[in-house]
Amino acid sequence: MRGHTIIELSVMLSLAAITAASLAPAARGYRDRAAVLAAREAVVGLLGDARAAAMEHGGGIVRLEAAPWRAWSLARVTAGDSVLREVPLEADLGVGVELPGGRTTSEIAYGPLGVGRFANETLRFRRGAATSGLVVSSYGRVRRR
Repeated sequence: MRGHTIIELSVMLSLAAITAASLAPAARGYRDRAAVLAAREAVVGLLGDARAAAMEHGGGIVRLEAAPWRAWSLARVTAGDSVLREVPLEADLGVGVELPGGRTTSEIAYGPLGVGRFANETLRFRRGAATSGLVVSSYGRVRRR
């Protein structure tokens, strides 16, 4: 007679369930970390788009809006009156943005030469226990933390 008994199958299933239950928290942490890094890199891409738009159109702005009480955050690139690209960070990735000084909006503007017209900005991205930082210098350089 070939095959497995019901006892052997139940033991294997219980071992698989125990293993899956022990790995679930780690998988959730990796998912949160990946979402935070994706949001940070999306904002880095928007900053690059704003610099390119500034050199092409004479000015470009990245506007970050963070409303933690509504769990809503958005990043948008504009040149003149037109919106070039928009990334809803909370809706797409579930990531919130913390702006310095408890502000709810921040504008990072670039002049016609692609040089920033703002003070240094430190942005913090958060989802669950995962966090990541981004420092944007007044010259437009970006440092990931």
